[in-house]
Amino acid sequence: MKDLFKSYLKSRSVDGEKLLKFGFKKSNEVYMFKKHIKNGDFSIVIEISKNKAVSKVIDNYDESEYVLVDVEESSGQFVGSIKKEYEKVLDSFVEKCTYPDAFKSSAAKKIISFVKDKYDDELEFLWDDYDGAVFRNKDNKKWYGVIMKIREKSFVTSTLKRMKIAGAMSNHPLLNKKEFSDDDYIEVIDIHIDKAKSKELIDYESIFPGFHMNKDSWITIILDKNTKLKEVYKLIDDSYQMTVKSGSYIVPSNINMFDVVSYVEKNKTFVWYKQPKEMKVGDLVYIYVGAPYSQILYKCEVTKVNLKVYSERDMELKLIKKYKDNEYTYNFLKEHGCSFIRTPRSIPESVAKLLK
Repeated sequence: MKDLFKSYLKSRSVDGEKLLKFGFKKSNEVYMFKKHIKNGDFSIVIEISKNKAVSKVIDNYDESEYVLVDVEESSGQFVGSIKKEYEKVLDSFVEKCTYPDAFKSSAAKKIISFVKDKYDDELEFLWDDYDGAVFRNKDNKKWYGVIMKIREKSFVTSTLKRMKIAGAMSNHPLLNKKEFSDDDYIEVIDIHIDKAKSKELIDYESIFPGFHMNKDSWITIILDKNTKLKEVYKLIDDSYQMTVKSGSYIVPSNINMFDVVSYVEKNKTFVWYKQPKEMKVGDLVYIYVGAPYSQILYKCEVTKVNLKVYSERDMELKLIKKYKDNEYTYNFLKEHGCSFIRTPRSIPESVAKLLK
């Protein structure tokens, strides 16, 4: 007899309506399924209830359990053929009657429901072990959250190393735990944040450096009865906004190759070489000028697109504002997650709001 909770349903839950469609019969909150195989000589039986999920093969000659199907070492053409049919039925049952449900904590379930209700995004299980799943903006596939089931020992070891580097202390009981077993797991959520806020947020009590992620731009929160869900929801909202296209772009320029300062300030409205394909009229362009300036100097609006002046796709820009020296430097941009400025790139809504 197979305990399905320990195998096929280890990280999944059943859907009652789908069980009935599959062929299960329901009686007193117990779902029973039976399928004859081998010309009726054997039957595959699956029983599902709240606290029990088992399957077995019955030899209909004497109605005894045919235990060889559960013996890994059993071999032979006949038993092999029964094993094959048995596994085929169980695989079909899992595919058609169950759904991923790897995370059991109340906090995890409420977060999953919050994201579904607000953003209509489902958890996506990208790994076969079902120990981790991501929230992605459906429009551009950018991640804004990751829920994971991780070993306590791994989390504590990683966090203590970070605390030593930061010179931090913590009263969290898990970080003071001395002995662990391989069965000691916790559920956590990793959330993308503005790099500039990492030191402010990470307190090693309820918020920790990102586990398995960039520790400067992701944080980890343990999901248990002490999780402050309203704060988590706010952090998820902020993270989601970082994935939203703002209609704003940073465009780099090299003053050693082209005198962009004279060109922009003399013309006010001008054609810019090579327009990103997705750009449209009304979008905002922030012109970043490299060394010795190393900062955003100009804020412009796109007034025309798809021109063919210098290349196959150029755009017309109108100067809106010139920024003061050292107002939006490279270091400022790096702190807010925009360190790669070698090619035109869109910037998150959260950063666009900072560029006045």
